[in-house]
Amino acid sequence: MRIASFVGQKGGVGKSTLARVLAVAAARAQHKVLIGDFDLEQLTCVEWAALRLRNGVEPEIEARAFKSLKKLRKTVVGYDLVVVDTRGLADELTEDVSRESDIVFLPTGTSMDDLRPTLALARKLSKTRTVGNKIVIVLSKTGRSERLLEQAEATIAEAGFDMLNAVWPERDGFQADLDLGRAGSEASNPYLKKASQDVEQAMLTLAMS
Repeated sequence: MRIASFVGQKGGVGKSTLARVLAVAAARAQHKVLIGDFDLEQLTCVEWAALRLRNGVEPEIEARAFKSLKKLRKTVVGYDLVVVDTRGLADELTEDVSRESDIVFLPTGTSMDDLRPTLALARKLSKTRTVGNKIVIVLSKTGRSERLLEQAEATIAEAGFDMLNAVWPERDGFQADLDLGRAGSEASNPYLKKASQDVEQAMLTLAMS
């Protein structure tokens, strides 16, 4: 069983969105997948999975709430991939999840307000020997400015961290799909579908390799 986690030092950078996108990609690739939702206050992924079920969106994605990694390890068996969505504020659980994960995705926007705390968390996690080589920064909710994108990429490269070779753009249509229980390449808009497929494939390759 592989574990891919999405962690962050702040909310609003697309962590839960990308967790759902990866889960859908894995399910469509015929992997048995579970989302472990550790944000017990919001339960974004659990509620989205229930909405997906009510709306009859296939394939069905299972999502369960967990308060500890120990509980997940004791109760979860028979899955190819567990996608872990953590709380928006990094804490001790974030470090535990990162140690146990096979890949650790850190989504961030292109602004320094997002990059600074994300890279600070990446540096903190990388001090743990078993985590450092698992970290992948994901540029998420990016705007249309190529200059800002290039600056963000340069900042991440200078910090010495790996970066996903696709970016997740900021588009209203993605949220509209999530509100209906869909995610990623399930978008009806051809542009959104293509952008989603690039990110999905990049994340899925890392998660399952």
